[in-house]
Amino acid sequence: MDTTQLESGQDFKNLNSSYVIFICIPDIFKKGLGKYTFENLCLENPEIKLNNRAYKYFFIARNYDKLLNEQQKAFMKCMLSNESSSTFTEKIIRMVKNAKHNTQWRNSFMEFERQLAYSFREGKAEGRDEKAVEASVELLKKGVAPEIIAECVKLPLETVLELEKGINDFEKN
Repeated sequence: MDTTQLESGQDFKNLNSSYVIFICIPDIFKKGLGKYTFENLCLENPEIKLNNRAYKYFFIARNYDKLLNEQQKAFMKCMLSNESSSTFTEKIIRMVKNAKHNTQWRNSFMEFERQLAYSFREGKAEGRDEKAVEASVELLKKGVAPEIIAECVKLPLETVLELEKGINDFEKN
């Protein structure tokens, strides 16, 4: 998030504060707190803070009773039960209901979800292809025939032959 806040050559002190909030139902840290707050610290000496004003908050819904702020407690209770216990949570529930009935918003959200799923699948496919290429290179170095490699790693024969040519050219130089 910080990389988009500063232009090249700008001073570090010009960074804006950033807050990332995670709302978790279970206590993922298993220490019984209602809220865990993180900021960047030196691992060798945790008393030294980076002071980049980047904060991460993990709110644990199941531990809402341990929160000090009444609005936070009401919100976490609402997350667990979908029932309001304050004017704040009543407003949230009303906004969620309105969003559910807003077809333009729903369509935009569904398009976003579709794009996210597509990007995830593409990333998975790219990851598989990278592993197949790595395996092919190793097998080519061991003298396995390109036709066998292509069949086993599910890459086109042309791709394996190009890899073989690249290895041969590299070894010549």
